[in-house]
Amino acid sequence: MLARRIVAKHVTKTTMLAMLGATAILSGLQILFTYLGELSSLKEGYSAWNALQYVLWGSPKYLYEILPISALIGAILGLGSMASNSELIVMRASGISLWRIVGWVMRSSLVLVILSFALSEFVVPYTSEQAKSIKNHRSAAKLGEVNGYWTREGQRFIYINYANSQGALKQVQVLDFDDQYRLKSVLDAEKGQFLKNGQWDLHDSAQMNILENGQSQLANQNQQTLALALQPKYVHMVTIDPEDLAPSQLLSFMKYMHEYSQVPKTYLLAFWKNVGSPFALLGLVLIACSFIFGPLRQQSMGFRLVIALFVGLGFYYVQDFLGYASLVYAPSPAWFVFLPIVLMFGVGSYLLYRAR
Repeated sequence: MLARRIVAKHVTKTTMLAMLGATAILSGLQILFTYLGELSSLKEGYSAWNALQYVLWGSPKYLYEILPISALIGAILGLGSMASNSELIVMRASGISLWRIVGWVMRSSLVLVILSFALSEFVVPYTSEQAKSIKNHRSAAKLGEVNGYWTREGQRFIYINYANSQGALKQVQVLDFDDQYRLKSVLDAEKGQFLKNGQWDLHDSAQMNILENGQSQLANQNQQTLALALQPKYVHMVTIDPEDLAPSQLLSFMKYMHEYSQVPKTYLLAFWKNVGSPFALLGLVLIACSFIFGPLRQQSMGFRLVIALFVGLGFYYVQDFLGYASLVYAPSPAWFVFLPIVLMFGVGSYLLYRAR
């Protein structure tokens, strides 16, 4: 029992260090090549130092995107080194099952799964906004400004000419319709400010009510309170690419949109990509295990790395292509996002089943 624990610790430590090493190397290369690419975009007001700042602020997003491929390459390297030293043969000869070894490798990949979740939820939304502010020469607060925004809440349509993340509004128009979509009232306000709990304080407003007999009634008010489900955080979210939003932000925004109107598929796609990312990582680790115990067990380390790169990049591009194809051909992007992941688990499990 003690010997098995030592072996488990050895397998977990070896593969974990290989995965972390692959992550560090790939991240460094990604930052270097991205920076070299940014140097071609230098112009007045955007110097080499600004380009470096932009790349460094964007590095957490690059890291998040390459984690599945890093896990694949790390698992290939870790298990491959043990296979080259005949350690895996000794483990199998001593009675340790193939699935137990695979379980130890999967356990080591949980570190990258946790890192992936932490990056997507807490780090990437903030750093991506900072990177964009450097590239556009605008502060993060200025990036949260919206010009010409339409939204819907049931039978109410709202147009906001200007809004920012602090809850300030300018040139607001609210159109209320009945169940047959006949216009009931039109409200125009010069400016407004978010108070709390869905309450907005509008100033210099004029409301025209359409009566049942077809006549209209105009009322001018210096100040009035209007109840809207719209909140400043939702206005701010439309200024950010869906892929840069945290899963919790996406869930909150989609819940709001689902309640009052239709959820844009781009937000659904970004959400399901975030949900599927840990499973993609585990699926690629399973593929790596199946290669080492299966068709690549007699191959050199260099050949294994080449195959790992082809598989990792192929998976990434296929999932990316299917994700965007789902915006046109599928009712929900979840089907296309998880299709290559399920395929990876199926192929990996089949190869391991044959190798056992």
